[in-house]
Amino acid sequence: MSNLRVWRAVTLAGSLLCAGAGAHQPLFNPGSGTLDSAFRVPQPTVSKVITVQGRAGGRDWYALSTGADFRLDVAVFVSSTCDAAYRPRLWLVGPDVPTRAGQPDFVPDGWGTVGVSGPYSAYSGHGVVGWRGPTLARTLGAGTHYLVLEHGARGGWSFISLAGAEVPGGTPDGRAALGRFARCSG
Repeated sequence: MSNLRVWRAVTLAGSLLCAGAGAHQPLFNPGSGTLDSAFRVPQPTVSKVITVQGRAGGRDWYALSTGADFRLDVAVFVSSTCDAAYRPRLWLVGPDVPTRAGQPDFVPDGWGTVGVSGPYSAYSGHGVVGWRGPTLARTLGAGTHYLVLEHGARGGWSFISLAGAEVPGGTPDGRAALGRFARCSG
């Protein structure tokens, strides 16, 4: 491992472990490739960083149970070690999302989608060096809504960052996964 990669991993781990009250809660999604296996996001009003190792050709589902007038603000981040071929696409999916022509085939009948794609930009902050995708921001009603992270033809490490109240927490698995984010595969 190069000195730069070691430095990045140590910086990321140190920043996240010492961040305290001003940090997103780190969580790890071991894989949630279907609607039925969706990763249930606890307390969506609290800021989160949920890391996942995306599989080529796969997608991961995230379930958010929200109250009325919930402000969704989410972005995707990809490790700086991933080449430009790995740029996941983010979707909001649900029964109360407007339907449109040309929806992806993974969307259940009667449900709608809103997708965000576009350029990823270089990002360095909060101990993270990577690529930041476009933000998906919407006000949602009460109910269960789904985020789908579509990985495309390549796989790699990525995370979704959900804005919200900064409250200490997270899991040991989430902190360990962020350490693995510093590499693209493995």
